[in-house]
Amino acid sequence: MSRRDWRCRAEGCGTTLGRVTMEGGLAVDPAVRRVSAYFDTRKSVIVCPVCGTSREFRGRAIICGGT
Repeated sequence: MSRRDWRCRAEGCGTTLGRVTMEGGLAVDPAVRRVSAYFDTRKSVIVCPVCGTSREFRGRAIICGGT
C-alpha cells in the first residue's frame, strides 16, 4: 500500500519518481529507468526520467518492476 508520492526535487520538475509505502520502502514509478542500489550503505539513487536529476533514498526496501 502506498502512502505518498516521492518526487524529483529539481526546480520546475516535480516528476513522481515513486511512492513511499507504509512499510518504509519505495515503490519506484515504471517511468524511472535508472536505479542504483548500494547495499553497503543502505541507500539507493533514483534518476529522474524527465530532467536527469538524481535523488537519494534511504529506506527499508526498493520495489521496481511490474504491478
